[in-house]
Amino acid sequence: MKRTARILGPLPFPFVALGLLMVAGCDSAYPPLSGPRVDAGVLMHQELRQEDRFGLPAIATVFIPTDLKDAYNEAGPAGDKANFKSLIVAKLLAFGQDAASANALADALTPDIQPIDLSQPTGFLNGRTLSDDVITAELHLIFGSNAALNDDHVNANDEPFLAAFPYLAGPHVQ
Repeated sequence: MKRTARILGPLPFPFVALGLLMVAGCDSAYPPLSGPRVDAGVLMHQELRQEDRFGLPAIATVFIPTDLKDAYNEAGPAGDKANFKSLIVAKLLAFGQDAASANALADALTPDIQPIDLSQPTGFLNGRTLSDDVITAELHLIFGSNAALNDDHVNANDEPFLAAFPYLAGPHVQ
C-alpha cells in the first residue's frame, strides 16, 4: 500500500531549514545543501509520492487548468518554467497585464518554490512569516492597483498565534 505525503508548502521558522532540506531532497536539479540531508521520497522506510505542492500559495489554484493540476502537483519545480510558465503568462495577459509584466511576474512565480535569502529580512516573497498576508500580496502582484481585485479582505486570523511551538492555534472542531 502506498502512503501519500501531502506537501503543504512553506513552514514558519524553525521549519524553514527542514523545508529547504526537503526541497533539496525532492528534486535533483537543485544542489544538495551541506550537512544532513532529508530524503523526502522515503519516510520511515515507506515510499511516498508528492500529491500537492504549495510553495507559493494559489499558483496552482489560479494559473493551472483543472485538467493539468495533478501533473503540476506531481511534477518537480525544476520543470516549471519549461512546462507551466506559458500558462501563467496567458492567464496574466487575460487579467490585463502587458506582455513584459506578465513574463516578469511568471519568471518570479516559477519555479513554484518559497525562496529565502537569510541575509535579507524574512517576509513574503523572501521566506514567509506567520503573519504575512500572502494571498493579498499575490493578488496585488497580479492585479496591481485595482483595489476591487487586489485584496482578499481577510485581514487577521480568527485565533491569535501562540508564543511557543507549534505557534498555530489548534484546529476548529465542530
